[in-house]
Amino acid sequence: MANYMGKDGFIWWQGVVEDRHDPLYLGRCRVRIIGWHTDDKEDMPTESLPWAYPIQPITSAAQTGVGLSPTGPVEGTFVVGFYRDGEDAQEPVFFGTLGGIPDPPPLANKGFADPRVATSAPDHPFIDKRYRDLNRIDNPERIRVPRAPVKVSHYAQGNSVNTASNLTGTELLPTGSGVLNDDQSTKYKVVIEEQQIYSRYPDPSYENEPTTPRAARGIYGNFPTTGPLSQYGIVAQKMAWRSELGAGFSVAENSDDTWIEPKPDQIYKARYPYNHVHQSESGHLIEVDDTPGFERLHRYHRSGTFEEIGSLGQRITKVVNEDYTFRLKNDYERVVGNKYQSIQGKLDVISTGGYFHKSGVFKMEAASSASFDTSEFAVNAKSITLNAGSGPIRLKGGSFIKEFKTAENTDTVDGNSTISVGGKMAMRTGSFNVGSRGSAGISAGGGISLIATDNIQESSMNLAGIFGAPARSFKSAIGEVLFETALPGPGGCFTFNGGLSGLLGSISMDSIGNISLNVGPGGSIAKLTLGATGIELSYLSGLSKLSLGPAGCTLDGLTTTVNGSIQAKVTGALTNVEASGINTVKGSLVMIN
Repeated sequence: MANYMGKDGFIWWQGVVEDRHDPLYLGRCRVRIIGWHTDDKEDMPTESLPWAYPIQPITSAAQTGVGLSPTGPVEGTFVVGFYRDGEDAQEPVFFGTLGGIPDPPPLANKGFADPRVATSAPDHPFIDKRYRDLNRIDNPERIRVPRAPVKVSHYAQGNSVNTASNLTGTELLPTGSGVLNDDQSTKYKVVIEEQQIYSRYPDPSYENEPTTPRAARGIYGNFPTTGPLSQYGIVAQKMAWRSELGAGFSVAENSDDTWIEPKPDQIYKARYPYNHVHQSESGHLIEVDDTPGFERLHRYHRSGTFEEIGSLGQRITKVVNEDYTFRLKNDYERVVGNKYQSIQGKLDVISTGGYFHKSGVFKMEAASSASFDTSEFAVNAKSITLNAGSGPIRLKGGSFIKEFKTAENTDTVDGNSTISVGGKMAMRTGSFNVGSRGSAGISAGGGISLIATDNIQESSMNLAGIFGAPARSFKSAIGEVLFETALPGPGGCFTFNGGLSGLLGSISMDSIGNISLNVGPGGSIAKLTLGATGIELSYLSGLSKLSLGPAGCTLDGLTTTVNGSIQAKVTGALTNVEASGINTVKGSLVMIN
C-alpha cells in the first residue's frame, strides 16, 4: 500500500456499526463512517461497507486464542477509529465507542443506525435459512436479539403466576436433578418476564437517557421510573424476592430467635462516577462499586442468580435454580461464629467414608420420625434419658443385656407393667428385693423353686388374718399354704393344706404357737395337737384319743390294749382303778398291797 500509519498521514473518523456478524470471528464490524459513506442504503448498502478491525487493550494478548473477546459493539453503536492505509480509506480500524443520549431511531432505509427493524430483519449469516423474527420469543429455534428481562419474579408455593399483559413469562424448571422422589410442586417458582418486542438499537425504552448502564449512574443519576430502585429495577426486584420468599428464618435451637436476610436497598448506594459496570445485552451484570462508604462487588445473572459483597464484607448469594458444586479434593470450611441453615425441603447427605460430628450441645428435633439404620449403634454419655411422653418405647433385638456398675437403678412405671419372655428368664444379683404397694402375684406353668444358702424369710403386714382371712397363701392343684396375720386372734399364723381347703389333711400353727397335724378334712381321720396346755392324739374324730396335760395322762378308746411289760410308779396319795365292766388283770404274778 502507498500509505501506512506512521509514514504518510493519519486519517481518523467516526461511524456507526451496522453489522457485527464477522464471518472470520475476529470481532470486525461493518461501520458506516460519517463523511466517507452516504446514509442512502440503496446507494451504499450495508453489505458494501468495509470490515473494520477492533483494537484490543494491552491486557489482551489477541493471539492464538489467548486474550479477551473483541465483541463489544452492537448494531447502532457509535465508534471512533482511523484508516491504517491513510487516504485510501479501505482498511478501517476502530479503538473506542461513543455514548450519548440517543434520539428516536431513523427510518429503516437510512444509514448511521441499527439496520434491524422490529418487524423484519435479514437472515442470520451463520444459520442457514433461519429467519431472525424479532417479535416472537416462544420459538426456541428462532435466533433472537438479546435483551435484558423486564422483570424476574419469585412466587411462593400456592401463589399464582401473573405477568403483565404485554409480557411473556418463562418459568424456570430444574434442568437435571435426577432425584425421582424430589417433589418439584413444593418448590418456589421463578418466572422471567421477557420483553415481547425486541426492537433495534437504540431501544425505545431508553430514549432520552444516557447510554451509560443504569446501574453505573447510581441512585442520583437515574430516572425515577427506570433506576435500580424503580419497579423493574434490580434492587427493587431483589426486595420483592426477599419479601416473597421470607426475610426471616427461624432457628432450631429455640422458637424465639430468627435470622434475617440483609435488605438489598441498604447495600446498594452506588453514586456516579464510582460504580464501574459491565452489562451485557441479555442482562448479565458485573459491578465494581467504589462509592465511598458503600463499596461493593456484584455479579448478577439475567435469571436473578447473584452474588453480592457489601461494604462491610458481608456476602449474599442467591441461586434461583439448581446449584451444583463438585470438588475433586478436600473441602475445608471454618466458621468462627455460628452457622444457620434453613432448608424448606429435605436434607440428604451421603458420606461413604464416615460421619464425624463433635459438638458442645447436640439437639435434634424431628417433626414426624427419626430413624437410624446401621450395623452397630453405640451411644456413650454420662447419663441417658429416653422420653417418649405418653407413647410407647420398644426395644427389639436377638438378646438384651444390661450392665451396670452400681445397684442404684430404679424402674419407675406409673401404670401397669408386663414382662413377656418366650423362653427362660434368669436373674442373677448380689441381693434381690421386690416391693409392691398393692397386691403381688407369681404364676408359673411349671414348678417354682426357691433356693437360698441362708434362711428364707417372709412377712406380711396384712391384718386380714385377724378376721380369719389368710394374709399369704400358696396354692397348687393338690395343696395350698396359707399365711395369716401374726397378731393375736382367732386366726392361725400359717396353714399347710393337702388338697383344696385341707381336704386330704393339713398342718397349721395358730397365733399363740399351737401346732396341729391333721389327716383328712379337719383331722377327721387322725389328728395331733401340740400346744402349751398339752398334747392330744386322736383317731376317727376322737374314737381313740390320748391326752397329755398338766392334770395327767388320759387314754380313751373302745378297747385299750397294752402289750409288753408295764412299769407304773404312782407317787400320788391316791390311786384309783375303775372299770365299768369286767376288769381283768393277767400275769404270772399279781401283787396287790
